[in-house]
Amino acid sequence: MKRLIYILIAATTAQVATAQCGTDHYNQELVNEATGRTDVKYVDYLESLRDFEYTTTVDDKTKKATRTIPVVFHVIHGYGEENISKAQIEDQMRILNEDFQRLNVDALSTRAVFKDRAANFDIEFKLARIAPDGSCTEGITRTYDPVNMYDDRDTRAEEAKSAVTPWDRNKYLNIWVVKEILSTGEGTILGYAQFPGQRATTDGIVMIHDRVGMIGTANFGDKGRTLTHEVGHWLGLYHPFQGGCFGGDGVADTPPVAEPSYGCTANENPNTCTNDSEVDMVENFMDYANGGCMNAFTAGQLARANTYLNSTSGRATNISSANLAATGVNTNPSCGPIADFWYSSDRLTICEGQSITYNDLSYNGAVTTRTWSFDGGTPSTSTQENPEITYNEAGVYKVELEVGNSEGTDKLTRTLFVNVTPGTASLQAPAGQDFEVASTTTKWQLEESDGYGWKINTSTGFSGTRCLEAEIDDATAAGLRVAAISEPIDVSEYGGDINLHFKYAYAKRESASSERLLVLGSSDCGITWNILKAYINTTLETSGVSAGWSPNSTADWKSAELDLSRYAGSKNLYIRFDALSQSGNSIFLDDINIGSYALSVNDIKSSSNIYLSPNPAQNQVDIRSNNLSGKMTVSIVDITGRLLLQRNLEPDTHTMNTTHLTNGVYTVIVESEGNTWTKKLIISK
Repeated sequence: MKRLIYILIAATTAQVATAQCGTDHYNQELVNEATGRTDVKYVDYLESLRDFEYTTTVDDKTKKATRTIPVVFHVIHGYGEENISKAQIEDQMRILNEDFQRLNVDALSTRAVFKDRAANFDIEFKLARIAPDGSCTEGITRTYDPVNMYDDRDTRAEEAKSAVTPWDRNKYLNIWVVKEILSTGEGTILGYAQFPGQRATTDGIVMIHDRVGMIGTANFGDKGRTLTHEVGHWLGLYHPFQGGCFGGDGVADTPPVAEPSYGCTANENPNTCTNDSEVDMVENFMDYANGGCMNAFTAGQLARANTYLNSTSGRATNISSANLAATGVNTNPSCGPIADFWYSSDRLTICEGQSITYNDLSYNGAVTTRTWSFDGGTPSTSTQENPEITYNEAGVYKVELEVGNSEGTDKLTRTLFVNVTPGTASLQAPAGQDFEVASTTTKWQLEESDGYGWKINTSTGFSGTRCLEAEIDDATAAGLRVAAISEPIDVSEYGGDINLHFKYAYAKRESASSERLLVLGSSDCGITWNILKAYINTTLETSGVSAGWSPNSTADWKSAELDLSRYAGSKNLYIRFDALSQSGNSIFLDDINIGSYALSVNDIKSSSNIYLSPNPAQNQVDIRSNNLSGKMTVSIVDITGRLLLQRNLEPDTHTMNTTHLTNGVYTVIVESEGNTWTKKLIISK
């Protein structure tokens, strides 16, 4: 029989802003890599490689019995809501089986014109019970990976699949569950699949967690149909709009569609192609209608999928009797549990006397025995599922959990897991941070998310070459909130006015939007925080609108002073800076100080009028200026703003003795005849 090849045009829609399926883009990228070209449409390429024929109809008399496909879910998470439950995965399996066996309740909603061609695929999906290494499994793996839980399809090394390699694609349907699928200009991507015939090392489907099933974190309105759609691709089915009005999906009984059917327009009976007389099959699982409006495949789509299921170069090995035995899908073994746990508190750094609650997240088998061990904790052991543990002494401690049942035991140890700080901070006010020495920020907590957030910038600063930057650009998620938390400071013995001083710099990317900077304080080790001030728009801006802006002179910075008198007497004061993204520009901070004075002083007169020699200095420094004619007062302060030296010098005396100063960065303040100058001084002995 003559081989039939459908020449289709890869879909390019005008509605990328609301795209749901990333399959076209992903498979095109794979073909580009395979061919080294960008002018080969992936559909044409895959059709040319197909080494079998298929018909466009299905004969019920010759149709095979129910086929079973083993499935494994790889959940990649950061211990957030994306670490979905077994129940949510099982709910998705229920939906798949109903949809592919036409047992879905909404099958009754298929319009009369399409009822006769609506097809039962007779495919059953079951979670694998034997892993590739022969071990017992529930068909679910869980991997803690806060980076790769954000799947980046445009960078192969940053795909979720690179974090968890697929189980043998000839045996299992691999489904990766992630927090988010990153895309460039494609709108929100809910999932994507790989067609048969592409590379083995990436074969499977990637889904975002809130489109799995209908319970837990799932979007109820989707009805779990995103995965039904993607499994259709995995079985070789295209979109009905794939080739437009003159190609459709290459299946005769599926009406071609000019463009994706967004929303739920079946009751309007649209016909977007004038070259045919049939209305669009909006309810087809392979279109883009809302999940609640999808309800059917066609007999032609079944015939096409059957050809892949009948070919060893397609998916035939997945449904073979030998494979069903190898993957154990028709058995129900009792597996030994895999130990896993995390904490339910909002942080792992606490003060002496505070508590942390832990959650047993073990999986793969029922837990019948459980033993927790907590170094430094009270109690030091527990058998509870979610124990609350108190830590009374400062230190860094490990946590262990051992779980088991009649099939075996497993232990997980997390070392250096809990950081308990002293009830009284070791750092006393006045205390400052200019970020010039890298080691001085090791006790700060700097939050990042997907590469964005707080970090040390080593190329700019107010009074040096380093500062703290909340890195934000146009690719940063809008609404992202990251915190920079200071080392705790004891202000209980400080005799002066307690103020927070800092320098900040920011410019909008666009005039219509602005990042936000919140400054907060806590005297109970972060249990509660008080907002000291919020900076936005004109209160945050220090320069004009400019994309990708960063400060390059002291004129680009502003000074801030906030009253901390409410914290007088605190032995453990934390300051927190929260940056809130609007996909704009970074926020910069420098010269942070708690005390009576600012860490650095803005020049009242140009510092270029003052000359320090030598600089760096060792045991003495000369202060000279063409503007000095009378007596002058010279003060030297350290980075915390503390006065270390002060001398009244005569017009003919310009030397300060610096023998007692240790290596570091200082500020020289010169006052003469009502004028003030400042200059940075480096001591290096």
